[in-house]
Amino acid sequence: MIIGIIRVAAALLLTPLTQRHLQPFAHARADTENEVKLILQRIEEDTLKLRDEIENAYSQRCSIETLSQCSRGSFNGCSSVFPNQQCMEADELVIEACGGGGGNGCNALWDKTTSIVSIPSALAQGKDDNPTDPELIETACYTLLAEDYMRTKYENDEIFWDSYNVQPSWTYFGAHNGLFRKLPGTVDEECGNYDPRLRPWFVAASSGPKDVVLVLDVSGSMSDYGRMDLAKEAAITVIKTLTISDRVAVIAFSDYAYQVHSDSGTDLLVRATHENKKLLIDSIQNLTDGGATNFHAGFQLAFDSLERTIEQEYTSGCNVAILFMTDGVRTAGPETDEVLSLINDSTQRLATLYNRDTKIFTFSLGSQADRLATKEIACSTNGIWTPVDDFDGDLVGAMASYYKLFALGLGDDTEFTAWVEPYEFFWTKKMGTTNSAPVFDRSVDPPLFLGVVASDVHMDAFEQVLGENAQSS
Repeated sequence: MIIGIIRVAAALLLTPLTQRHLQPFAHARADTENEVKLILQRIEEDTLKLRDEIENAYSQRCSIETLSQCSRGSFNGCSSVFPNQQCMEADELVIEACGGGGGNGCNALWDKTTSIVSIPSALAQGKDDNPTDPELIETACYTLLAEDYMRTKYENDEIFWDSYNVQPSWTYFGAHNGLFRKLPGTVDEECGNYDPRLRPWFVAASSGPKDVVLVLDVSGSMSDYGRMDLAKEAAITVIKTLTISDRVAVIAFSDYAYQVHSDSGTDLLVRATHENKKLLIDSIQNLTDGGATNFHAGFQLAFDSLERTIEQEYTSGCNVAILFMTDGVRTAGPETDEVLSLINDSTQRLATLYNRDTKIFTFSLGSQADRLATKEIACSTNGIWTPVDDFDGDLVGAMASYYKLFALGLGDDTEFTAWVEPYEFFWTKKMGTTNSAPVFDRSVDPPLFLGVVASDVHMDAFEQVLGENAQSS
């Protein structure tokens, strides 16, 4: 668990954003630093305990207790009235529809004794925006068994953080199917727009550190049916899920291939910091379509970038994923057989020289895409091929779900947790960090991935721990 401490107190300090919010770490006295380490260790231990509670609840999903608990249902933040709701302070959470702060009515409502459940709007297909998928309903039922533990944890957190004059933050579970349970329960300002599977804390815990290369078709046919905009949205979604433990590059290809740079002149994968992700997203948004379709050029540059990154020891050192998206057939460059030969030779080289296992995930967009070639490419590396229709397909969801294959490798590690770079929290808009851990059904082999548990910590909590002198130094 000390590794998690290093990720927060050392690795995060490599980024300018984190330096602004964790500046005290660089100047705090040794005894204060030790205190921070103990706090981080406590958070990691609590995250693993919550994971154990969810795993135990899953094992009881068919019990009489679970069925009886489910009969009373779960609260949600859109339509429920909480049994012990109260007004939050203005500096905790402000909802404009609830007064907007400034002493003008209630800032927001929450209930520290009750958890709430939410699902993305696309999954709310039943009456009153309830789910109809039996697995989602089952997940809502069995996770309710963990509510007592979540409530007790929050009570203990209040006592612990009170000595630092800080309010504890949320504890939650995001399921692999999109269901989300958190405590304390809060009233949502908007409903159905939160999907835990697309959040960095979820992907970090479910896949571990990784090198990710996105290879995007920008040929002329991408102008058809809004495909270019869809591809940009999907690529940006993937970028947003990455954390500073990851390395990333974006390759665009048509007649030839080129790397979409996050900073000037680099031909390596870059650390997925807030700044680098923003630069990559801006560059992706500026991509234009035109030209032919050269699969070979895209893969050649992708493998060249990966090998240079590994050679210079700038890699994550763990999983390697290439996400290849095209809407057509190869119309330029070497034949498909040569593309497959390049892939087989390159993946074998990375495995032999650097002990790196490379998975290729291919996405065939539209009816004109060469589905046979893209499927063969994915299967050659034990990756996953996904066909996506123009009108009713979900390219964004498909591309953002690549990490699930990597979750299989974490099922035997019972001590793994992940930290993410400080970011703006979805609800409070405050800066904070999150510690998360994957959840599995460990009664089967290989373990079945169920989702991710997590706990939030506001950055002002660390400022309080370190003291005003440390903050101002």
